[in-house]
Amino acid sequence: MDLWTKFKSKLLGSKGLGTLGLSDILARGVTTILWFYLASIMSSEGYGELHFMISIAAMGGVLSLFATPTAVTVYVSKNFKLESTLYFISLLAGLACSIIIILIFSRLDVGLLVFGFIINDLTIAYLLGKKQYTKYAKYLLTQKLSAVILCILLYYWIGNVGIIYGLFISYLPFIIILYKGFKETKISFSDLKPRKGFLINNYMISLAGVFRDQLDKLLIGSLLGFSLLGNFAIAVQVYAVFMIITNVVVRYLLPDDARNIPNTKLKKLTILISILISIFGVFVAPHIISLMLPQYIDAVDFIQIMSLGVVPATLGLILSTKLLGSEKSKHVLIGRWISAITMISGILLLGTVYGTIGLALSFILSSTLFAVYLSVNIYLRTNESNNMSNGVEL
Repeated sequence: MDLWTKFKSKLLGSKGLGTLGLSDILARGVTTILWFYLASIMSSEGYGELHFMISIAAMGGVLSLFATPTAVTVYVSKNFKLESTLYFISLLAGLACSIIIILIFSRLDVGLLVFGFIINDLTIAYLLGKKQYTKYAKYLLTQKLSAVILCILLYYWIGNVGIIYGLFISYLPFIIILYKGFKETKISFSDLKPRKGFLINNYMISLAGVFRDQLDKLLIGSLLGFSLLGNFAIAVQVYAVFMIITNVVVRYLLPDDARNIPNTKLKKLTILISILISIFGVFVAPHIISLMLPQYIDAVDFIQIMSLGVVPATLGLILSTKLLGSEKSKHVLIGRWISAITMISGILLLGTVYGTIGLALSFILSSTLFAVYLSVNIYLRTNESNNMSNGVEL
C-alpha cells in the first residue's frame, strides 16, 4: 500500500504526468472494451484474420515512418523546426506503401489504415514533444471513443472490413495537428543532414519493433493458423493493459530525458509496480479471461506465461528512454534487433514445435534479452566513465 501511495503521490503531484496517465489509462480501457467485445462476438479464427490484416497496415505504417515518433518527440522537445520535413517524407512514403498494399492484397481498407497509423504516430509524438498533455488527452480520447462507435456500427453493417474502415476514420481528426505542423515550419531537407545518424538509427529501431510486434502475427497466422493467432491477439491485448503504467511513464520520461531531467524515483517506482502487475497476471488474470471469453482457450496459457515479460519489458523501455533522450540510439537499435530476431526465431523454432507455450516463451525471451543487453551496456559505460574520472583525479 505504501508503494501505491508513493506512486499516486508522484502521479498526482505532476500535472503533466497526471493528465498523461489518466488519458492513457482511459484510452487503453476504451480500446480494451472494443477489442474484447469484438472477440466475444467473433470466432477465434475471424478475430485472428482481422488482426492479420491490421498487422499488414501497421507494418506499412512503420515502414513509411522515416520520421519515427521518438525522433519527432525528441526534436520537437528541443525546439528543432523539422516537423514539415519529417511529415512530408513519411506521408510520401506512406502513399507509396499504401498503393503497394492495395495492389497486392486488393484491400482498400488496409491501404487507408496505413495513413491512419502514420497520422496518429506523427501527431501524438508532436503533442508529447510540446508537452501539450491536455490537448493530447482530448485528441486521444476522442479518437478512441469514435473508434468504438464506428467499428461496431460498421462491423454490423459490412462485417470485418467495417472495423478497419472505422479505425481509419477515427484517426482523421489528427489531420488538424498535422496541418499546423506544416504551417509552422518549412520543408528543408538540408536541416536533416546533421541529424541523419540519429534519424536512421531510430528508423531501424522502429523496423526492429515492427518485426517483433507485427511480423510475429503474420507468421503465426500463416504458419499456425488464424485461430491460434486470435488467441495470441487476445493475450497481447491483456499484456498491453498490463503495460499501461509503463507506457505512460515512458512517454512522460522521453521529453524530460531529452532535457537531462533524470526522474530516478519515478523510474524505480515504475519497476516495482510492474513486478506487482506481473504477479497479478500470472495468478489472477487467466481466470478472469477464461470466464469472460471461454472460447479462447489458448489465450489463458498465453497470458499466464507472457505476464512474466512485464518486468523486463518495463526495464528495457526505461533504459531506452535514457539513451534516446540523449540521442544515443545505437545500442537501443542493437537491442531492438536482438529482441526482434529472438521473437521471429522463437516462432519458427519453438512456436512450430511447442505451439502456445513456445510462442509465449519466445515473447518473454525477446523482452528479456533487450533489457539485459541495455543493462549490461549502460553498466559497462558507467564503469568506464568512473574509471576515467578516477584516472583524472590521480
